[in-house]
Amino acid sequence: MILLLAGIITPNVFADEKDQEKDKKKIPKPVRVSVYIGNSDIDSGEISKQMFDSLLRQGFTSRDSNGRVFDVKSFMFTYCERKLYEDSIGNPMILTDYISEYCFDNKLKDYQLAALLDRSKWGDTLIIEKIKLEAADSTAAGAAGKALKITIGR
Repeated sequence: MILLLAGIITPNVFADEKDQEKDKKKIPKPVRVSVYIGNSDIDSGEISKQMFDSLLRQGFTSRDSNGRVFDVKSFMFTYCERKLYEDSIGNPMILTDYISEYCFDNKLKDYQLAALLDRSKWGDTLIIEKIKLEAADSTAAGAAGKALKITIGR
């Protein structure tokens, strides 16, 4: 009786696994599109403080390799600020403070922008990730942007 029951259940288990594999193959992966700081071609690397301030005011832009423009709908920004601290016996330590917030537009909010323009300095890093895009012609809704990482250099 047990062997008969095992013989009935086993083919069903394999059939379920095959169905799950077919379902995984049907789901298209989101298209990854480059995202840039400001109206530039900069999506990573080190830039000067002056250029950082100028481009950050412009927001974020996106386009694919064919030149098709995408609108940035939302993103997660993380600001990594290098700071000098002192330990309990007076030794200096350079540590990083992290600030993260989700934004629903192609720019930082006014208070975020003002804070970054005021506080940013050499060694700080801005990371933009979890970027949601929409094609300007609305044909490729749901595209995802490639993360960008900008460091302020000398």
